[in-house]
Amino acid sequence: MHRTLFSPAMVEIFRSCRRAYEIAYSKFSTGESGTASATCKRFILKGIAEINKSRITTVNQVQKYMGNWPVEDLEKHFGEKELNTRAFLFAYKALIRYATNPYRPDGALVVAVGLKLRARVAHVRVYVEDTIDLVLWYPAQKKLELVDFQTQPLKRLDPSWPTATMLFKQYLSERLQMRWAFDTLALTQCRITAGEFQTNSVTFDSTSTTRLHWDELVATLEEMKQPPAQEHRPCSAPSTQECKYCATLKPVLEISEEGKLQLLYKTAKTAKTA
Repeated sequence: MHRTLFSPAMVEIFRSCRRAYEIAYSKFSTGESGTASATCKRFILKGIAEINKSRITTVNQVQKYMGNWPVEDLEKHFGEKELNTRAFLFAYKALIRYATNPYRPDGALVVAVGLKLRARVAHVRVYVEDTIDLVLWYPAQKKLELVDFQTQPLKRLDPSWPTATMLFKQYLSERLQMRWAFDTLALTQCRITAGEFQTNSVTFDSTSTTRLHWDELVATLEEMKQPPAQEHRPCSAPSTQECKYCATLKPVLEISEEGKLQLLYKTAKTAKTA
């Protein structure tokens, strides 16, 4: 059976390691829960969304929201009460930090929060989907800004070598053109931590180079929709080590003394065929 719906993360894993992609697809398509890191990030992002919707504006409201902390789910992942407590404190401090100083550049209007977009890719009969954490509209500049919030260190954004995330968002933004007739489209990554707030922005372009990268992405989507191979796939990592994606299937989330999230990857031997 062909697969027809893809996200940027799925493309990145597929391009890095076919073995990790097949394992992850099988694991999460059966409804298995994610990692501790993913659980913490979802909780923080949900709180960020409530702040961006102006439903949480004070420290007291943040404290009330923290009452929804997924204690039982994280105890299954962590196995130690201390790690759960540290994760709780990180999320609490990060949300207070953002609630007291949300991302609102001058001239920006909040027009959408947690906006999920889906569009069909012509000729390959697949759909691409992504969620935009925050959409800002600058009426004076006719500029639309797509904002993603993260807890991990920010990666460099380069329009000359766009990531799958950048290509997805640029393609999906065509659905927003009729509502907000923007002349400029920008992507901003915001890293949320307990002690600092980092941003990294890039303006999209429509050059031939971008079109070339999109065509390469479409070719990747064509491969991804095919049924999984029956034979065993080796990990893309050299020797007996696992790539970071294969290793992420068994992660350990550690909160350092400085209050920063760190995802530590376990190394295991490559699975053998039966």
